[in-house]
Formats: sequence, C-alpha cells, structure tokens
Amino acid sequence: MTQSGLLLVIGVIASVAAVNGIYLNFVKPALQVPILVASAVLLLLGAYGVWEDRRHPDDDEPDRHALEPGVVLDDGHGHDHSRGPRVGWLLVVPFLLLGVVVPPPLGSYSAAADSGLVTVTSAEGLPPLAAGDPVDLTLAEFQGRALYDTTRSLENRRVRLVGFASPGRPGEWVLTRMSLNCCAADGFAVKVAVEDAPPVPDDEWVEVVGTWKPAPLAVPGGVDPELPVLVIEDLSRTAVPENPYE
Repeated sequence: MTQSGLLLVIGVIASVAAVNGIYLNFVKPALQVPILVASAVLLLLGAYGVWEDRRHPDDDEPDRHALEPGVVLDDGHGHDHSRGPRVGWLLVVPFLLLGVVVPPPLGSYSAAADSGLVTVTSAEGLPPLAAGDPVDLTLAEFQGRALYDTTRSLENRRVRLVGFASPGRPGEWVLTRMSLNCCAADGFAVKVAVEDAPPVPDDEWVEVVGTWKPAPLAVPGGVDPELPVLVIEDLSRTAVPENPYE
C-alpha cells in the first residue's frame, strides 16, 4: 500500500504540474507530453496496486506453517518484518509539500556565477529583424546580433527585452534570463548590460525598451570579457512570464 500510495501521489502532483504550467520552472516546454505520459503510467500502476491489495487483503499475511524450518519472521526483538513499516508513508511528505510550496524558477543567485555569454560559432545567415518599433527579441538573440553580427542589424533600431535583474558590476545590475539545455539542473544565464537604467532589486522582472550601444562592457572575471549593452529609454516592472526560461 505504501508503494502504491507513493505512485499515486507522485502521479497526481506530476500531472497537475504539467497541466497548470508549474513544470516550466524545472524543464523545457517540449517535455510536457512525456511528463503527462509518465504521470498516467504512475497513476495506473498505483491504482492497480491499491486495487490488488483491496482484492486480496490476506495475501500480505505469510503462511507461517509453510515456512522452511529455521526461517522466522520475528527478529527476536518483537518486530515482525512480514510487512513494511508504517513510517514509510513519511516518504509522501516531500511530494505533498511540493504540491503546496512551489520552488521558484532559477534566478539571480544561479546567474551570479555565470558569465552570461552564449557561445555563438557563427552569426552568418541571420534573418532580417522583424518590422515594428520596437522589435521584440530574446536576450540570446540580442546578444548574438550585438556581439557577432557583422552587418550591425541592431544599429538605429529600438528593441524590447524582458528579463530579471541580477548583480553586475558594483552598484549596477544586468538584465538576465536563464536558459535550459534540458532541465533546471543544467540552466545557464544569458545577460545584457544596461545603461541609463534606474536601480532595480535582484530578481525583479522588467520589460525594457532601448537601443544597442556598439561598445560592449567588460565583465570582471568573465569567460569572455564583453557583454552587449542596451541603452535604456523605457523600463517597466512586469510579471514573471509563463515560461521564465528562454
């Protein structure tokens, strides 16, 4: 029953997380369907286990007369090991807590140790910037064009970026967005330096509009010494996006 109960609890929490979007705090959107399939399997296995236990409640009781000579279930201290301990149900507690207290997505703490630069092997073949003023870009798109695009497609164009604040140089902050290869365990930061920006506390999500400054900003201790710079024209607080990762 403990094993079946755990399967049911994990299946319910995983399926709810996949439906209401909580899963996006941990994995990429493409994994929603596999999570739902895995949840369904867990629910079926758990329900079958409970049904079997209810249908054959006496199967857990060993036939003491059928035991081989010398085999005992009592360890000599009054403990019967024919059943699992009830304390096993405590394994359910962490999963129940996960259903109540949802861990936030990766933020400034995770980004602090990362240079914030995405490795780009080539900027050739970049499509033209979309029409509109300002043009919406991800931080990775802005970074790639700002640092590696020899055609300078960002020049004289206003862009809009969304991200959260994380520590930059002393007394400054940088616009940041975390990105995933697969899940939060391999998350990495993508950063854009800002200029003419008001103070923003760490982990505050903002929407900024501005223009690219061709001179990149040195990053102390970074793997690559330069971050692209956005000169801010307008900044507003915004809610955490449904998918917090790029």
